Amino acid sequence: MTRIVGTLVFVATLMTSTSARADHSGPFRVEGMSPLISALLTGALAFAVALVVIVVVMVVTRPSSKHEPGPDQK
Repeated sequence: MTRIVGTLVFVATLMTSTSARADHSGPFRVEGMSPLISALLTGALAFAVALVVIVVVMVVTRPSSKHEPGPDQK
């Protein structure tokens, strides 16, 4: 029974699959730019954004520099 269902699912997948288009970059494509350079630039930008997010979180969550004295300190 499971072999029949598996075969039907496989055949249905083959029948409904379509080929992907070659150019996925859309309006961000620059003529003459290597896909490798484009990928490296995109990765560098994503890394920079991640660093900015980390710095913002660290600044927001750090303890304040003004320490109030405790009951045993004067």
